[in-house]
Amino acid sequence: MITNIAYGNDPAQTFDIILPNEKNAHAIIYIHGGAYLIGDKSEYPSFLADYSDKNVFASINYRVINKDNHICIKDILSDIDNALIKIIEFSNKNGVNIKDFILAGHSAGGHIALLYSYKFHEKIKIASCISLAGPTDFSDDLGWSSMTMWGEDQQTRLSFLSWMGSRLAGRSIELKQYNWTKQNDFYELEKYIMDISPVNYVSKKIPPTLLVHARSDNQVPYSNSIILKNKLTAVSIPHKLITPIGSGNNHLLGGFIAASGKPISYANQAWVNEAKKWMEKT
Repeated sequence: MITNIAYGNDPAQTFDIILPNEKNAHAIIYIHGGAYLIGDKSEYPSFLADYSDKNVFASINYRVINKDNHICIKDILSDIDNALIKIIEFSNKNGVNIKDFILAGHSAGGHIALLYSYKFHEKIKIASCISLAGPTDFSDDLGWSSMTMWGEDQQTRLSFLSWMGSRLAGRSIELKQYNWTKQNDFYELEKYIMDISPVNYVSKKIPPTLLVHARSDNQVPYSNSIILKNKLTAVSIPHKLITPIGSGNNHLLGGFIAASGKPISYANQAWVNEAKKWMEKT
């Protein structure tokens, strides 16, 4: 693996890449999670690299949100765009022509993969996209307000989601009640909430989509994936929702990192084989 290739001037704008021996190849791109606040490209699902003998595989770092910057989702999508362009250039210089892309991500990375794929699929050819426990619909008020990861009580969760929504949208969003779609000023907020929600961009032209989401996820509501699945069905986009069971019934989908900076492994997770079959078929 070739590491820390820069695609911009910020230290976070780097990617790692494995090039195949093939002259024409698909490219599998991973976007890390971490609630838009943390995370690293070194922590990618190990099974994605299984395809690196015949496909380009790359894992991207991007600028994350913190109190000292003004990063919003537009900046993050711009990073993904610039990274993909650089990956094409780098591959070409090394004798590999990229036919198309498969974009995958976990949690925040899943959201970014979906949003980029749905908004910009006509700019860069995306064969399919994969969301592992990623947000799809920020207007899913009852779903998000029940996520215990973001606070012990409703008010704490509403405060965090208001802050995060404001940072992602680049515009102040104040969620005042657990069913915020019913609050008086929601009509003013709806545009900004939907602008950052992949469900808002579903059409007959978007790429095939794989969703992997556990019912007991306490960070991103399972209902998010159900809402997107129903919208994809309505416009006949090829898709699949895999719901892990057993030890995979959580936000990490049964994944574990043996050591810092190492890939995510999945021991005896049936959903991984199911996901790989979908990738290979699609």
